[in-house]
Amino acid sequence: MRRPADLPRDPLTALTRAFLDGAPWGHAFAESDWDGVVERAEDERVAPMLYRALPGGAAPAPVHARLRRAWLASERQHAFADAQLRELLDAFRRARIRTILLKGPALAREYYSDSALRPFTDLDLLVQSRDRARAIDVVIGLGYAHGSPGRSLAYELEHAAAAYFVAPHDSARLPVDLHWELVAHPGGSRATELASSEIWRRTVAAPTWGETAHVLAPEDLLVYLAAHFAIHHALAGPLWQLDLALVLRRHAVTLDWNAVVDRCRRWSAASAVYFALHTVGEQLGVTTPPSALGRLRPDGVRVALVRYLQRCGPDRLVRLEYLVGLLLLDRRRDVVRTVASGLVPPPSWLRSRYGPRSLLAAYATHYGRLARIAGRTIIPPVA
Repeated sequence: MRRPADLPRDPLTALTRAFLDGAPWGHAFAESDWDGVVERAEDERVAPMLYRALPGGAAPAPVHARLRRAWLASERQHAFADAQLRELLDAFRRARIRTILLKGPALAREYYSDSALRPFTDLDLLVQSRDRARAIDVVIGLGYAHGSPGRSLAYELEHAAAAYFVAPHDSARLPVDLHWELVAHPGGSRATELASSEIWRRTVAAPTWGETAHVLAPEDLLVYLAAHFAIHHALAGPLWQLDLALVLRRHAVTLDWNAVVDRCRRWSAASAVYFALHTVGEQLGVTTPPSALGRLRPDGVRVALVRYLQRCGPDRLVRLEYLVGLLLLDRRRDVVRTVASGLVPPPSWLRSRYGPRSLLAAYATHYGRLARIAGRTIIPPVA
């Protein structure tokens, strides 16, 4: 599953690849450059990994101390999150609501040699769509409150794939991201069936978290992580690449690639998964069988466009996330529908999204938001 290649020049990509290979991290910096490297590592959530990768004396003492604090903070976070997650799972069990653990602690415990190397900012749980109202009642009953900035709970129930909850009276508690769909696909919920009933039939027990805890089956986990990296993070970010690479490497021999390809096509996620897997192979050297990658590959024009955007760097990709999202759609009709609904959204969506204001005011707010997105996309940032 590996191909020989030199370590990439980007220091954080090199860091994640060195971690995968069990090799020393070979970058050295002038003292004046360390602050920028560490700041970016903190932003990308790989500061604990950078701390563990540094040989003694490789960084100035203040840098080493700062990275050690990040690693210790991640260790403490895991300790608090374990108890919090078990409380949530126990409450869902009592309410007879099935749940699946996503990302964060589940990946850290299963795929990382040291859980503290995989920080997270919230707890992600998936429930079945039919149970989402009851699940929200359970979360609120535990003292959480809806906390998605700029979006009402009613809007998220009707139009989103998840709702975000915070614990306003307990700062030690992490937010909870309650999902009823795995990925908010840019083509809309009907463009993908990533949270369809079939994934629940294939879940795998995760006894570490309790007798009723479950995680996604390996093939479903691979598709989910690839789609998440591509759609939610515009193919940028070393941590999301590393999650995918670790799962890909762990299950390389046993993955059913015919099932992966079939699900990607049925779920309208083939393009997103193709670009994610291709990126991980190119950047981290953990590759996908060429036959499977070829069956997922979209038309050549989109491949050329996405690869051009990737060469512009991760910052550019993130600024162009809406364009990248359109390029990841499998079907042309989904592209047309997405663009049309963005330009002329229905009144019911506007009222749900922007609250109880006049329809004219809601349209004005929406087009102001589109203008800001267009400006961020077209106008380069000031250096």
